[in-house]
Amino acid sequence: MPHSAIIGSTGSGKTTCGQQLAALAVAGGRGVLVLHKEREAWPLPAAPLVFQTHDPEHFLAVYWKARSCDCFMELADADVDKFDSRFHRCFTQGRHEGHRNFYLSQRAAMVHPNVRENCASLYLFAVPIKGARLWADEFNDETLLGATMLPPHQFFHKPSRFAPARLVKLAT
Repeated sequence: MPHSAIIGSTGSGKTTCGQQLAALAVAGGRGVLVLHKEREAWPLPAAPLVFQTHDPEHFLAVYWKARSCDCFMELADADVDKFDSRFHRCFTQGRHEGHRNFYLSQRAAMVHPNVRENCASLYLFAVPIKGARLWADEFNDETLLGATMLPPHQFFHKPSRFAPARLVKLAT
């Protein structure tokens, strides 16, 4: 179960993508943990399998007690310092707890290399040229350079570092 990065500019669709992936996980009986923006909880069912918070400390406390969850960190870089090794640890060791992490961010430069290197899957929405270049280099796929011209709710998906990027449109 690979960790994933969901990257895109404001309004590109990354939060909608994360919410749809989280809903699929809940429907499949998998636990979901969400670190969301303050006052912007995700529209997920209230269920024992779902935990949401805007508090990074509370999120981490639940993260390390839970097992086998899909864990979404929406704009974690806004509330969590890029160099906070506690979140790097989620990406380097979380899979041993059965977790699959999704890191949502606007800017490629805000994603620490430890997180980028541990993401085997990518959802790349519209980003500036520098960001597209960083992800194209990271995933060795020049197709990702096309992310600079994507309209909202379209993205390039790389299910693994070895699969080619394919263009996808979100169901809205």
